[in-house]
Amino acid sequence: MTRGVLAMAKRTRRWVWWTGIAAVGALALYAGTWRMWALTVLTWSMYELCFCPTVCSVTAGEGRACHKDARGRLYACRAVPGHQQIKTEALWRLTGNPFARLRPTYGDGGGSPAHRRAPAPSGEHGSVEPNQRLMAYLAALALVVVVVQTVVGFAMT
Repeated sequence: MTRGVLAMAKRTRRWVWWTGIAAVGALALYAGTWRMWALTVLTWSMYELCFCPTVCSVTAGEGRACHKDARGRLYACRAVPGHQQIKTEALWRLTGNPFARLRPTYGDGGGSPAHRRAPAPSGEHGSVEPNQRLMAYLAALALVVVVVQTVVGFAMT
């Protein structure tokens, strides 16, 4: 009984978010201003990156993706210690950022800083499912485009 109620609550929350995003988009269409479109894209990006109900999707160890619940594409499940660090490092590696390799890793036995709950096992590298990566990168790219558009738009006024 509890599982059905929780599943219904997740569907309702998702429906409320998408209704809100559609309403802001409709207002943007009615108003005809770039500021409302920017707000629509920013709301969608925030939802995808931080709030959408999804699965962990971290692939580590035996090669199967974790299917535990997670909230947002940037976050991993809380049930398995170390999944958040593995997911964060996998997303950084795939950006092609030359400075990503300079980020400190804490799985080398040197201890974990106080803000990390659990370090990843030593030498363990994971990956994230392609559809999760695609949506996270698309939302982040949309966020960057809107910020640039906003700066240019305000500079022109």
